[in-house]
Amino acid sequence: MSNTRADVLRAARDILTEHSLADLSMRRLAADLGVRPNALYWHFPNKQTLLAALSDEILSSVGAPPDALDWDDRLAHLAAGMRGALLDVPDSAEVVSSSWASGLSPKTIADEIADAARGGGLGERDASAVATAICQLVIGLTIEEQTRAQMERLQVTGPSGRDFTAEFTDGLNVILDGARMRARRVTATGAMTDPG
Repeated sequence: MSNTRADVLRAARDILTEHSLADLSMRRLAADLGVRPNALYWHFPNKQTLLAALSDEILSSVGAPPDALDWDDRLAHLAAGMRGALLDVPDSAEVVSSSWASGLSPKTIADEIADAARGGGLGERDASAVATAICQLVIGLTIEEQTRAQMERLQVTGPSGRDFTAEFTDGLNVILDGARMRARRVTATGAMTDPG
C-alpha cells in the first residue's frame, strides 16, 4: 500500500519529535515508511518542499482567536498559539524559520496577526511590523529554547536557569504595549497613517 502525503508528513513529524532535525533525511524518512527514497519524490520534489509542508502542517494547529476578543487579545492569543504549536515539535521553530526564509511556505500566521493588528486601527505598515515583531519573538526564542533543551538532553551543558515562558510573556507585552500606543495615536489623529 502506498503512503499518502499525510503519511509522509506524519512520519517526518515523528522523526523530529523522537530525534532531531539533523536526523530528518529523505533516506531516513523512506526507511521509516518502508519505501525507497525515490517514492517520496512523488509527494515532495526535494527536502526543502517537504520541510515547507511540514512547517505549514505544524502551524495549522494554531486555533483562530474567539471573535469576542479585543484586537490586542487576539494578537496575544495568536502569539501564544504559535509558540505552543512550535514547542509541541522539537526543532520545529528552525523548520518554520528556514521555510519562511526560502519563500516556500506562506506566512499564514503572520497574515492573521497583521489582520488582528489592523483590527485595532493600525495602518498596513504598522500592522506588518507588529506581525514581524511577534513572529520573530516566537521563532527566535523558541529556537533558543529547543536548542537548549536538546543540549541539556545530550548533556552538552547543564540547566540554564532561564525562564523562557517569562521571557516570551515579557517580550510580547512590550510589543503589545507599542501596538496599543500606535493604535491610540491613530485614534487621536483620526487617520490610519504609518510613519514614513
